[in-house]
Amino acid sequence: MTNTESSTSDQYSGVNPHSVSVPSDLSSDGTKLVYLYLQVSGESTLEELNQSLEMKTISLLPILNTLQSKELVDRQDNYYLPAAT
Repeated sequence: MTNTESSTSDQYSGVNPHSVSVPSDLSSDGTKLVYLYLQVSGESTLEELNQSLEMKTISLLPILNTLQSKELVDRQDNYYLPAAT
């Protein structure tokens, strides 16, 4: 991980998982799960999401695209991370 990626993830570190809420416009369980995972973890690669959530890439990519289109998730290089608020 580069210094830029490190400093980006630092702004999300230390998120209390009990303080994270799901936006009301997220309806599918998979989308909610990925959103919450990224809120708590701060950042993940597609491979990390595959392993941690036990979801296949074919399921994750549309979810990540939806979260990006709703401006809830950003992508930097190979990392997905919560959009800065």
